[in-house]
Amino acid sequence: MSTVTQHQQVSVVDRAAEIVLLVAERLADPAVVADTAGRPDNRDPIYGAMMWGPMTLSNGLPGTAMFYAELARRAPAWSPTTHRHVQAAGSAMTSQPSRGLHAGPASLLAATQTCGDHYPGLRRRLAAWVAEDQLTRLDRLSVQHGEGVCWESYDIINGLAGTARLLLDSVDDPVENDARVEQALLATLRHLVAVSEPITVDGHTVPGWWVPAHLQSVEQDRVEYPRGDFNLGLAHGIPGPALVLSLALRRGYEVTGQREALVRIVEWLVRWIRTDDQGTYWPCRVGFDDEIAMAPPESIFTRTAWCYGAPGVAAVVHHAGCTLNIPEWRAHAVRALHDALARDESKWTLAGPTVCHGYAGLLQVIHRIGTAEQDEVLLDARTRLTEAILAMVDPNAPFVFRHPMRYSRADPGPSKFKMLDVAGILEGSAGVACALMSVIPAGLLGPEPDASAPSRSWDRTLALS
Repeated sequence: MSTVTQHQQVSVVDRAAEIVLLVAERLADPAVVADTAGRPDNRDPIYGAMMWGPMTLSNGLPGTAMFYAELARRAPAWSPTTHRHVQAAGSAMTSQPSRGLHAGPASLLAATQTCGDHYPGLRRRLAAWVAEDQLTRLDRLSVQHGEGVCWESYDIINGLAGTARLLLDSVDDPVENDARVEQALLATLRHLVAVSEPITVDGHTVPGWWVPAHLQSVEQDRVEYPRGDFNLGLAHGIPGPALVLSLALRRGYEVTGQREALVRIVEWLVRWIRTDDQGTYWPCRVGFDDEIAMAPPESIFTRTAWCYGAPGVAAVVHHAGCTLNIPEWRAHAVRALHDALARDESKWTLAGPTVCHGYAGLLQVIHRIGTAEQDEVLLDARTRLTEAILAMVDPNAPFVFRHPMRYSRADPGPSKFKMLDVAGILEGSAGVACALMSVIPAGLLGPEPDASAPSRSWDRTLALS
């Protein structure tokens, strides 16, 4: 590495550390965060949704608590701030039915799990609640199998795979585990195996994670996929269950057919690798007719994000390749990321600095696989992506970064995007800061972390660990 490159990296990580601490200062008071993000005008320009959901990881208090928990592992002086956000989230919590890992009590469990061995009583109660809720949802959603499934039946954000990821941590924790936690985990693994099994639709054998038109989440999807579709995105598609099946195998939790299900899913993902003039990629979603066609289209919409496209899919294919010791899968994942980074950046279809479909999510994937493979192309790309994120810092923004959301095509608004103030993990500044911390050397934000302390990384909620 040249001296110039070394100096450049030092400069970038120093700047990243400054920005992480600035975000920490701006988000420190939960009441101020709620007032700012909850402004009446701080809304999704298409659907009108508020950008403040108190009990969400995406844009609420569990997300900010998780950020401070991650920061406190590096800089213990932030522990009292973590506690304020956990307390505020606890005060906002209700026992309403689950909306997945990223909302409700499950999101607070995810945040408190990130706090090491703190909050044992709260974690025990939350894990018990998640386990009971998981079993209730399994009973309800299993009825749909064979007639297609909805996203809630299997995805990472709203579905059973996301909460199963939490249960994998709970079952390994003597404080959180009990018979119902393990029962819920194993029942979910059996459910995900069943979802992976082929079904027959209109005389065609197709993957069991087919989402028919009537179970699509929004009207536009029912129009675009009149015969349903198969989702390849890590956020809402079959890669999420694959990660859970893979990680469960690593940790010694296996049900009948689990290995075969993992192979079935990953082989399908590999089959859907597309190639254009800029290299390989994964499409976001595959329509029913494309799946059954003898000659699927050569070009399908994609993006280069965590939620959809090569980064998220590659992360899961790589994880499964490591679990089952299949080097070819790892090679597919690394190649897809190399090609993604070499692709014209204007084709990435990323929106802003945030995790879900912005630069922070891409950075976290590149960091994870680059570190695992010690791949120089990926490791070097972290500087480029960090610089891109730092270029989006807005000192006048309440939370330092803003989240761009596209206006409706029918009503384009004053500009292409509306810039919103979001606090949490998926679409907010907390997630951007967490991703930046991944590239900041230990000790730069505070004392060297205690390597023996319990640690559950924030990005497990993204199915990246």
